[in-house]
Amino acid sequence: MKLSRTLAALLLTSAASAGAAAEAEADWRYAIGVHDFAVPDVDSHTYGLNGRVSVDKRTDGGRHFYGSFDLFWDHDKDHLDPDHVPVWWQLNLGAEGDFWRADRMRLGWTANIDTRINTASGIERHITAYPALVGGYDGPTVQASLDAGAGWFFLEIDDDAPRLQGYDRSGLRNSTFAYAATGKLAFKLGEAWTFSGRARGWWDSHGALQRHYQAALRADISNWMGGSSKQPALVLSADSYKYNLDVYNRLGLPPVLRWNDDLMIRFVFETKW
Repeated sequence: MKLSRTLAALLLTSAASAGAAAEAEADWRYAIGVHDFAVPDVDSHTYGLNGRVSVDKRTDGGRHFYGSFDLFWDHDKDHLDPDHVPVWWQLNLGAEGDFWRADRMRLGWTANIDTRINTASGIERHITAYPALVGGYDGPTVQASLDAGAGWFFLEIDDDAPRLQGYDRSGLRNSTFAYAATGKLAFKLGEAWTFSGRARGWWDSHGALQRHYQAALRADISNWMGGSSKQPALVLSADSYKYNLDVYNRLGLPPVLRWNDDLMIRFVFETKW
C-alpha cells in the first residue's frame, strides 16, 4: 500500500506542476458506449453501458501525463455472482518522460497506477502500480515500445462466488512485490484509421500472476461530421485478463473460482469536451 500511495503522490504532484506550466495543452475527452463483459471459461456474457473521461497533457519539457476514469453499468442477468452490484469502475493514472531521444528513437521512464473495482467476473479490487524503464520508436506510421520494471500487485476476489465453492472471506487477497513487462504497438491504417495493441505480464518470486492484453481499432469521423474540430472518433476495443488464482486455492476444496479470465468488448463514441 505504501508503494502505491507514494507513486500516486508523485504522479499527481507532477501532473499538477505540469498543468500550471502548460494548462492550455491538456486534451480533455469523453466517451460513451456499450460493452459485453464476458468470461470465456464459462461462456458468460454481461451487457451494459459505459462512459469515460480522460485527459492527456504533454509539456514543453517533454513529459507526458495522462489519466482516465471509466464507469460501467451492467444489465445484470449474470449467473456468476449471486450478489453482484451492477455498477463498477476503473481508473488509470500515468506519466512518462525521456532520458535520451534521437530522431525517432528514445529511452526513458514510465510510471502508472491501474485500478479495477467490482467486476462481474468476481474481482473485488485489482490495483497495480509500478515505475519502469522504456525504449521506444516513434515513426510517422508506426510507434512501438517495450518497458520493464517492478512494483506492487494487489488482487482481491469477491467473496460471493467463492462462497459457493466452500470458501470464506479469509485468504482472498494477494498483495505482493512483483515485476512487470509491457509491449505496445500502434500503426496508422490510412488517414482516418489507427490500430493499437498492448501486452503486459506480471510475475513475483513464485511465478506468473497475470497476463493482460488490449487491442483497439479507432476511426476518426471528423469528415463524417462536417470537419468537426472536436476530433470525434468511433473506437472498437478488446480488453482481456488471464489471472493465476492458484495462490487463493485451498487443499480439499474446489478452485476458488470456476474461471480465471475475463474479456470486455467495447464500442464507444469519443470526442473532445
